[in-house]
Amino acid sequence: MATQDSRIKIKRSTITATVPTVPSSNDHTDGTWIATDIYKGELFFNQADGVLWSRDDNGLVCLGGSASLTISSADVLTLNTTPITIVGAVAGYAIEVVSASVKIDFNTTPYATNITLLLITSGANEPQADDTIDATVSRTGRFRHRYTSGALPTTTQIITNADLQVSVDSGNPTAGDSDITVYVHYRLIPA
Repeated sequence: MATQDSRIKIKRSTITATVPTVPSSNDHTDGTWIATDIYKGELFFNQADGVLWSRDDNGLVCLGGSASLTISSADVLTLNTTPITIVGAVAGYAIEVVSASVKIDFNTTPYATNITLLLITSGANEPQADDTIDATVSRTGRFRHRYTSGALPTTTQIITNADLQVSVDSGNPTAGDSDITVYVHYRLIPA
């Protein structure tokens, strides 16, 4: 097994949607490298988006990302007509949900009707994951993955260059006054 015993940096960015790049040379001192270029095995953390990258023999690899979003009860009541972006689109990549949870801070009235909370790619016709928001107590639960096996040939779920959004199925919920927080772990798939 060949190893390289040298110092590898962990580079970072504070700019949303910044992705590391593969340099045009193997020497960072030759003047051709830009700030986002990384060596094989080097890490690159986009702290604005919470995404960790590395590079292997085949190119760039998204090791994973995480995001959270607190949604007020007033916004939950309009989630079907006005979905909210939890992970913004990254040029050249599709967002795949690895796991997700929802925390409901129960107030006094449960949500009714159209209570299926979705994680759905903007423009897709099938969500990646869902859970319900009709809790009558404060709770945290896991989203379940939605699979497309046996789906129609026109089913879309994971789309390149598109946001990941939080929405609800069918129509807006009726009633309900609890804030919710959605947590998602994801990876970026190159186009």
